[in-house]
Amino acid sequence: MNSVQHRLHITAEWITDYAQSIEAPLQRIHGDIIAPATMPIIFWQSFDIPWLNVEGPFIHGSQHFSYKAPIIAEMILDCELSLSKVEKKVGSQGDLTLYTHTLVCKCNGDLIVTADTVLIRVGDQNEETHNR
Repeated sequence: MNSVQHRLHITAEWITDYAQSIEAPLQRIHGDIIAPATMPIIFWQSFDIPWLNVEGPFIHGSQHFSYKAPIIAEMILDCELSLSKVEKKVGSQGDLTLYTHTLVCKCNGDLIVTADTVLIRVGDQNEETHNR
C-alpha cells in the first residue's frame, strides 16, 4: 500500500477562505471557527502523491467523511493519505482505473476525521505510456 504523510496547521483564514469558496456559512462552537465538513478534500493539495503523477484527468467518483470531532481553527493535524485499492474496470467510455484513497487526520494522537475518496481515470495507462 502507498501512503504519504503531512502535518497541517488549520488557520481561521484557511477555514474562512474555504467556506467562502463553497458558499458555506461560517460556523462556530464555543467561539472557535469550525471547518466545513468537506474541507479535508483540499488537504490533498499539500501532499506529493506519486501514484497520481500520471497524464490525463481524473474524475471524482465518490467521497465519504466520518468525523469523531470537528476540525477547528488553530488545530495541528497529522494526516496520512493512503492508496488502499486500485481496480480496473471497463465502462462505456472504455477502460477505467478506480483509485480508492483513505485520508486519516489526527490531532495530538486523537482521530478527528477519516475521508474515503475514489478517483477514476479513463483510459489504459499502460497503453498511453507505451504510445508516447
